[in-house]
Amino acid sequence: MIARAFRRVLQQWRRLRHDSAGVAMVEFAACLPVLMALLLGGVDLSRFVMVSQKMDRVAAGMGDLVAQARTLSTSDLTNIYAATAYVAAPFDFQHNGVVIISSISLVGGTMKINWQSRGSGTLSTASKIGVAGGTATLPTGLTVSGSDTLIAAEVYFNFTPLFNLPIMPAKQLYHTAYFRPRLGSLNTLN
Repeated sequence: MIARAFRRVLQQWRRLRHDSAGVAMVEFAACLPVLMALLLGGVDLSRFVMVSQKMDRVAAGMGDLVAQARTLSTSDLTNIYAATAYVAAPFDFQHNGVVIISSISLVGGTMKINWQSRGSGTLSTASKIGVAGGTATLPTGLTVSGSDTLIAAEVYFNFTPLFNLPIMPAKQLYHTAYFRPRLGSLNTLN
């Protein structure tokens, strides 16, 4: 009885081994998970590149708008921060990001932060440049001389991929832009 069942299985195997119907479907089914992972990973990767470019524009735009002012008040900064949502669209900057603007001057031979303001979003993070009244940490080679002032715009944004794949993990983006004020010193915030 066992021998007969074994022969029957062996005959079925020989018949199936030479049957090529459905082979393409099996090969497609084997490749489908890899193709889907590449497709979904490509979508997240393209979103990551797009949000990174947007955050670079936010940093440059906010720093440039501040540097164009003759004097600056907190209400002026509030109006400038309002532009962030339009530059960062379609990404939710309000809940996933923050802009930190700093004014930096040379005081007694040390780079000091005159004032600092944060806005545009609710993300809680500290400035990599420093705190108001403290020493400024600037990139190598970037200096302020004499009575010049430097405006630094820092942008933080928490990127979350649409699909939970190891190809593109969640990441916090950080972009900076530095400008020299054009019309005033901007050492003080009114």
